[in-house]
Amino acid sequence: MVTRGAGQHFWIGPGTEGALTPSLPSSLAFVAALWLGFAPYVLHFSQVRGGLANGIDVAVALVVAVLALIRTVVPRDFPAFSVVNAALGLWLVAAPFVLGYTRARIVVVDLVVGVLLLTLSGLSAALTYRQRKVQIGSPSV
Repeated sequence: MVTRGAGQHFWIGPGTEGALTPSLPSSLAFVAALWLGFAPYVLHFSQVRGGLANGIDVAVALVVAVLALIRTVVPRDFPAFSVVNAALGLWLVAAPFVLGYTRARIVVVDLVVGVLLLTLSGLSAALTYRQRKVQIGSPSV
């Protein structure tokens, strides 16, 4: 744990060497959100249910990208953002079945990105909460 000014940060310094920090899964979730945002245009989702899949994927991608970027930059703060991203990943897994998507490529993109977001964002939140718990339990430096 490294002290800078008034705050203590556990995501930098000698204590984190070789350890997985919340920034890594959040940055990978950001990359997954970028793909999700461009996939409707690359794979032509607009033909499905009047562009519903297109709009949903782009909206989810924008929210996930912003929240994941915030978590990448300040991984100690806002672990609830990762929980929101995990919930959006769960929605992406359910959306093809709830909304009745018929094109295989849309279903595959939503399932793969949804599982990635659920896993990566869940991991990021878990790492933050675990490191906060360890930090609270340790004596003051």
